[in-house]
Amino acid sequence: MQGNLTIGSFGFICVAIALGSCGQICLKLGLGHRDLGGASVLATFLKILHAMANPYILIGLACYVVSTFFWILALSKVRLSVAYPMISMGYVIVVILSSVVLREHVDWRYAGIGLLCICTGVSFIGFGLGQMGGK
Repeated sequence: MQGNLTIGSFGFICVAIALGSCGQICLKLGLGHRDLGGASVLATFLKILHAMANPYILIGLACYVVSTFFWILALSKVRLSVAYPMISMGYVIVVILSSVVLREHVDWRYAGIGLLCICTGVSFIGFGLGQMGGK
C-alpha cells in the first residue's frame, strides 16, 4: 500500500522534477531558434528527426528517461493525488532556468506572483494530503 510523503519519496519526486526541467532546457538549447514547422506533415516529421540528432536534444531526452525512473519510484511510494501536483514545481524551475540559461526575458512582476501561487498551492496540497511522515 502506498504511504504518505516521506523525505525519501519527496527526494525521488524532486529528482524527477529537476531532471524533467533540465530536459526542457536541453530541448530548447538543441532547437535554438529553429522553427520545425514544414509545408506538410512529412516535412515537419523529417525536420524533427533531423533535430533529434543534436546532442542537446539527445541529452534532454535522456533526462526525461531517467526522470521517468525516479517518477516511477516515487509513485510506488506515494499517492498520485499527493505526488502529481508537485510536478507543477517544474514550472518554477523552467521559468528560472529559461531566464538564466536561455536568457529569455521574464517579466518578474507577473511571473513572480504566478510562481508564488503555484508554490503556495502545491504546499497546501502536499501538507494537506501528504503529511510528511504522518498518517
